[in-house]
Amino acid sequence: MLCQLCDLSSASVTISYVINDKKISMNLCKECAEKKGVDNPMTTLPQMFGNFITQLLGEDSLKRSKLDADIKCDSCGLTWDSFEKTGLFGCDICYQVFSKDLNVILRRIHGSNQHIGNRPKSQRYVIDDFELKKIKLELQAAVESEDFELAAELRDMVRDTQSELNKKVDDGILR
Repeated sequence: MLCQLCDLSSASVTISYVINDKKISMNLCKECAEKKGVDNPMTTLPQMFGNFITQLLGEDSLKRSKLDADIKCDSCGLTWDSFEKTGLFGCDICYQVFSKDLNVILRRIHGSNQHIGNRPKSQRYVIDDFELKKIKLELQAAVESEDFELAAELRDMVRDTQSELNKKVDDGILR
């Protein structure tokens, strides 16, 4: 089997990724593997794979209009092309500047651009408390708009949510 990067030498190294429960492998020759840093355990994934994500998803899926291609971070000056090569952003503002393109990549790789899964116990209270505040705001809006049927439902939801929070505190789940 030939190396998938140079198409010249025989592949002797296989790199595997699991994305969306699908295993994707890349076969490299010794020279290309060394260039990608596979032989050095201290090498980071972005250095090791460079444009691997672009290759994996296909260049067509990541092409942007010419207007988007000129976008760069005002804070650090990073361009999208630089991000594709290194896999690293230059600053926290980059996430906002490139959010449109990131959403495309995250949906393709993970199936969603939002975290779905367990959270630390300390954060669960924050989320439950946030939900309670959100319901209370909706209740206030319903009362102000004189939608009393909705207000009654929301009032019951506030009671239920508050009692769930209190039970979690009593059970020692939350502090």
